[in-house]
Amino acid sequence: MSEQITPSDMATMVAKEHNLTGYEEEHELLSSPKPETPAESGLRDMTNDMEALSVNPNTLSQGAVEEQSVGTHTYYSKDTWEQHDEQGQPIASSASSTFSKESEDSHTTLPPPTSSSLPETKATTFGQDGDTSHAKGFYNTSDMSDIRSLKVEGKIPEWLTGEHFTVGPGTYEVKYTRKIEIDGFLQSATGTFSFGHWFDGLPLVNRFDYNGEQNTIAYRNRLTCRRMIEKIRDHHGYAPCHPAGLFKTDSNQTVLIKFIKTAPKANKPDGEPCQARILSSIPGVDGRLFCQNMANHIQELDPSDLKPVRVLTTDEINPMFKGYNSCPNPQLDLRTGEYINFTMEIGYSSTSYHFFSLSSQDTKGHIIASIHNAPTGYVNSFSLTDKYIILFVYPLLANSGAVKYAWNESIMDSFSFSSSEPTLIYLISREESKHVATYRTEPCFAFHHVNAFDHDQSVFVDILAYSDDTIAHQLTLENLRNPATMQPSQLAKSEIRRYRLHNIKEARSVFDTNNTMIPTTSSLTSRAFSLWEYMRGTQANNEAVLDDEESRAVAIGPSGWHSWIPLASYDKCLDYSIELPQINPFYKAHPYAFVYGIGFSEKSATSTGKFWDSIVKTNINTNTVAALWHEEYCYPSEALFIPRPSQEEKGEEDDGVLVSIVMNSKLGTSFLIILDAVTLNVLARADLETLVPLSFAHGSYRLQK
Repeated sequence: MSEQITPSDMATMVAKEHNLTGYEEEHELLSSPKPETPAESGLRDMTNDMEALSVNPNTLSQGAVEEQSVGTHTYYSKDTWEQHDEQGQPIASSASSTFSKESEDSHTTLPPPTSSSLPETKATTFGQDGDTSHAKGFYNTSDMSDIRSLKVEGKIPEWLTGEHFTVGPGTYEVKYTRKIEIDGFLQSATGTFSFGHWFDGLPLVNRFDYNGEQNTIAYRNRLTCRRMIEKIRDHHGYAPCHPAGLFKTDSNQTVLIKFIKTAPKANKPDGEPCQARILSSIPGVDGRLFCQNMANHIQELDPSDLKPVRVLTTDEINPMFKGYNSCPNPQLDLRTGEYINFTMEIGYSSTSYHFFSLSSQDTKGHIIASIHNAPTGYVNSFSLTDKYIILFVYPLLANSGAVKYAWNESIMDSFSFSSSEPTLIYLISREESKHVATYRTEPCFAFHHVNAFDHDQSVFVDILAYSDDTIAHQLTLENLRNPATMQPSQLAKSEIRRYRLHNIKEARSVFDTNNTMIPTTSSLTSRAFSLWEYMRGTQANNEAVLDDEESRAVAIGPSGWHSWIPLASYDKCLDYSIELPQINPFYKAHPYAFVYGIGFSEKSATSTGKFWDSIVKTNINTNTVAALWHEEYCYPSEALFIPRPSQEEKGEEDDGVLVSIVMNSKLGTSFLIILDAVTLNVLARADLETLVPLSFAHGSYRLQK
């Protein structure tokens, strides 16, 4: 196969033909016209054809940017290609032609873009500009090449000596240039590709080294997808080569790309975004630092300089671990030393969830059990007890027979919430290594499980639940940067629910008798028809229209395909809305009381357009907020619980600290905070002297023994 020639390569060929480089090229191209030779005319037409292949033609026919869907992020309109300044803000552009022209003076002040300079990722600089909202936490940032010694205010606990890692978005927008023809001239124009969702930004990894005895903190960070940034600049968009590559972003690529661009992973380790979770170790896998994404990729990083070393897929660890994606939030069993996760395999007639185990004694791992003939759902977490694995499949299900998902569309464009379908709860026996029971409950949605534990002959499972998937749509970049226009105007409220899986013996008997009656909604016939609709762009929603109350009644009612499945009831353990829940890791799979997370201050809880601005400690046994930390204009990312090392396996439940990166929107910078987990009093803080974008991902730590 011949090497692909990009539009920028074409422009370079034109320049070489005229003996032009750098500024001379732009000056010559912007000066008075010259008659074209037939070869030049053909090359120009070929350039335009190549551009048409790399940019979605539908974008050009849409209206102004305000009228486009949230997923379309390259700033075209009918009359102008909108240009942006270094802060990503729109600047004046000409509306007299299809694209804005660069003035002759403009190119003399900026260097030509090169692959090494990466001007598109330049950090947005914020100061005391009057904007004190959370919106500042959703712009590009830069990384550092050196290790920074932070100035510590307060006293770090002496036992807190070790490493703390976080991951989150660092690049939301990538600028690119292209050569276009206007009135017979080749001109330079600037466009911007933007990721559309909080979960899609290219990752920034942070490392903190604590020395409690010396009361010091060292800090460094790194953007780990520089190769991806260059590819986006070259192709003017990003089309993942595998499913689950994007959560809610318009790729700005044609559908043709989705047919020819299929591969299990990127060729280079810094070409695969892994931004959902960072782990200091994975039992059975060589390495000391790993990142995972929403697909089935594990990216190994050098723990010292944070440079990507390799990317592997789960089926490279063991061919039995096959499927489009794995869970970005695996479970680590401290009792057995196992890393437990699942892969989701979409077959021609059914979807299977394969749960597997890895450990230092079993480095190749093995399949624990598989759940077959299940719905194709979006699952971000699951629970673990000493006896069972518990999987919730919410009715956020793949549409179009999972064809759009299989052809690499973003998750929220491939899944739809159905309030007439129940949430299914699958129970896997770890001792018997098989799927033993299925329960159902009313439709809901959750990003996170909190905890689960066995109790006599029952299982209790706590999840951070929402009534539907509204929260996933609210966390788009458009809403986060423009909170005043977000709909609904307040972030969806969560609650901690405790589900009771009673009478497991009876549920097992019912399951053994009726399991073959579970229908598949992704049969070969429906997928073939959906593929035809997808190619024609005519997917239709054939569901009956019911109001929310009627739909939910159907989901838990006595009729329908699911009527034989026993119901699981729940109690509300916490009405206060939080996210990114944390508990003492030594209390996993045990009864517990305290849940930490990010929440709302009293003022923001009742205001519109507000964001999580507090760190909270809640007691689920009393349904109360036990403590709260809040500072005006400050917005925390995950508050990671680090327990005090104890001679016993379990110390006091709240004996430890919380560590979080907090953005101060008034000052336009971020700081690290260390809180006492008992009172949430500040023990220490350190200014990072840079703004670290807010993150929804989960961090990790490794204490020195």
